[in-house]
Amino acid sequence: MRALSMLCSELVVLSKRSFIILACLAACCASGLRLNAQILTREALQKETAEYEAASRNAEPSHMPAVEAGRIWLHLAVLYQHSGKYGQSEIDYEHAMRLLTIAPVSQPDLADAIDDLGTLYMETGNLKGAEDAESKAMKMREATGLESELRQSWYHLATLYLREHQADKSRSFAQRAFDAFSKDRNAIPEDKIGVQIVLSASLCQSHRYPEAIALLQSALQLSNDLYGPEQFPTGMNTFLLGIAYWKSGDLVSANKLMQRGSDILGKTLEWHPAYLYVLTQYTQFLRKAHKRDAAHAIEKEIRQRRAYLNSEPTYSKKLQTIDVAALF
Repeated sequence: MRALSMLCSELVVLSKRSFIILACLAACCASGLRLNAQILTREALQKETAEYEAASRNAEPSHMPAVEAGRIWLHLAVLYQHSGKYGQSEIDYEHAMRLLTIAPVSQPDLADAIDDLGTLYMETGNLKGAEDAESKAMKMREATGLESELRQSWYHLATLYLREHQADKSRSFAQRAFDAFSKDRNAIPEDKIGVQIVLSASLCQSHRYPEAIALLQSALQLSNDLYGPEQFPTGMNTFLLGIAYWKSGDLVSANKLMQRGSDILGKTLEWHPAYLYVLTQYTQFLRKAHKRDAAHAIEKEIRQRRAYLNSEPTYSKKLQTIDVAALF
């Protein structure tokens, strides 16, 4: 099977910010995997993970200041999250936070850790935990005057409320984040793209399809200009634009965009468990469009992929499939 044969190939790895974009796709997953201004190959991610695993062996208060140790464990947790190893990621997030709460406490680092843990909870479906974590991180940033980080909290809360189908709340936070990122020339492009996606999805939930499609077209143009037509951000934007057209009733445009987007994502995301979200959503569309043979072929691939991932201890924990179109 092509899907399984490529699991071990050198494909694009999502970074923390692109994971936030994936949050929309995974109904969330806004780490969702961020790009961190770079796209790593799977091989590079494995190398960096090994380096931080080695560093973590001495990352305890008996060997270095607790805040430094906490940063190492936090980054390791993020790397595991990027890899789809959610169970190990959660364990390391919790250990990082134990270290970061040892005095003297660095409020910015602790807020980042809580925020990042919230994105993991979003990705794995723990919505109550996600809301508690994201709200706490936002309040910490407000209390300590971390203005530049507040927009991340707004972005992540917008994504969370999107998944909870609270369109008005999602749109309010997304608009605040969008305005903040738009005013900052130095803002990371992936944040600008991601918040446009979240804002557009909240508009779709309110049946404001023309506005949503215009935002997604803008995000797609930015992705294409920055990364080219064959990279993960462009594939994701293309696929989500297809969903928006689907929801608006334009099945012809939707089919072209979703097929194109899924092809790109198949080359750049295929090894990651989150690719199941793409396949599942595309299958649902094909069935709605009465393309049963095509849907059946993809459903077979989904079953094989899920069986493989469930057999792998590093991936099986908290593996789930989310109805992305329900976000739009």
